[in-house]
Amino acid sequence: METKFTEQQSLEVITEMINRARNNVQKNSANNMIYSGFIVALIAVANFILMHFLPDAYGRYSFHIWWLIVPSTFVDRYIKRKLDRSAMVKTQIDSIITQLWRGFSISVVILLLSIFAICFSFHAWIASLLITPGIMIMVALVEFGMAKVCRYKPFFWGAIAFWTGSLLCLLTYSLLNRGDLHFLILAACMIIGFIIPGYQLNKSAEKNV
Repeated sequence: METKFTEQQSLEVITEMINRARNNVQKNSANNMIYSGFIVALIAVANFILMHFLPDAYGRYSFHIWWLIVPSTFVDRYIKRKLDRSAMVKTQIDSIITQLWRGFSISVVILLLSIFAICFSFHAWIASLLITPGIMIMVALVEFGMAKVCRYKPFFWGAIAFWTGSLLCLLTYSLLNRGDLHFLILAACMIIGFIIPGYQLNKSAEKNV
C-alpha cells in the first residue's frame, strides 16, 4: 500500500530533522567552538603583544606564532572525535554543516596560498593585510549558513560579528594605517562569535537534558 505524505506531515519531518540537528550542535559542538575561540583569540593577542614589545629585528617575525595552530588542530580533532562518539542520531543537516566547515578549510588554504604567492612574486607584502578580513568573511558565511539551517540565532549573531570585524579591519588600515589592530579585532570576534555562543549552547543543552 503506497503511503503519501501530506504537506503537514512533510513539514513535521523537516522540523524534527532541524530540531535534531540543533540539539546535536548544542550538545556536541559547544566545547569545540569554545576551544577554537580561545586558541585563536589568545594567539591573535599574543601576536599583537609580540609586535609591540619585541625589538624591531624580531617583531617582524612575530607572525610565526600562528604555527601554534598546527598542534592545536590535533587537540581540536581529538575533541571532535570524542564528541562524535557521544553524538545523537546524525541527520542530513549535520552532514551539511560538516561539509560547510570542510569547504571553509579548503577555502582558507587556497586564500593563504594565493595571498602568499602575490607577496613573494610581486614583493607586495601589503596583500597580507587581506588574510584576517578574508578569513573572517568566510567564517561569517559558514556561521550564517548554520544559522539558517539550524534556525539558531547565536550563529546568526556570530556571522554579524565576523562580517563587522572584517569591515573594521579594512577601516583601521585605510583610516589609521594600523594593520596590527587586525589581531585585536580578530580576538574580539572570536569571543563574540565563538566563545560566547559556545557557552550559550552549553547552557541551552543543560536545560534540554
